Amino acid sequence: MAHRLLLIVVPEDPARSDAVAAQIAADEGWITARRSAEEDPDAEVEVYFVDSAEMGLWYRLAPITYLGGTLAGPGALRDPMEAAALGSALMTGPRTGDWAKAVDRLGAARATRPVGTPAELAEALGELLAPDRAARLAQAAWSVSSDGAEATERCLNLMRNMLGES
Repeated sequence: MAHRLLLIVVPEDPARSDAVAAQIAADEGWITARRSAEEDPDAEVEVYFVDSAEMGLWYRLAPITYLGGTLAGPGALRDPMEAAALGSALMTGPRTGDWAKAVDRLGAARATRPVGTPAELAEALGELLAPDRAARLAQAAWSVSSDGAEATERCLNLMRNMLGES
């Protein structure tokens, strides 16, 4: 396994960060820190709560993203294409919720690592700690997320020209 892993948690409701961090510390004994409290994820921190609107930063920093809510929850809480577009390898459970079509597109391109149980999640994480495996998955996800970007850019340029903007 890796020398040191940091779990970055983005709560669905940022107002609950304090309570969830306290519960994880009490129940699991993990050392937590919260960005909103201006606490840094130093060498001892195991779980870092990001309760601010900086998802792009965290997707770029995290080589691996588990799409929360997909294993034992209401379904995916965030658009998987966000992480895909920013170079993070994706793991998803079976409950994809509102993002089912996006997860299906990624799955069809072998651009996500599906998991069905907590044990499979742990196994998948172990596999993706190998940089080459995470890179292949992230590259495939990026390809899916950026598909059609050139056509979109051409359409925007045509509309700008029609509106007299350059």
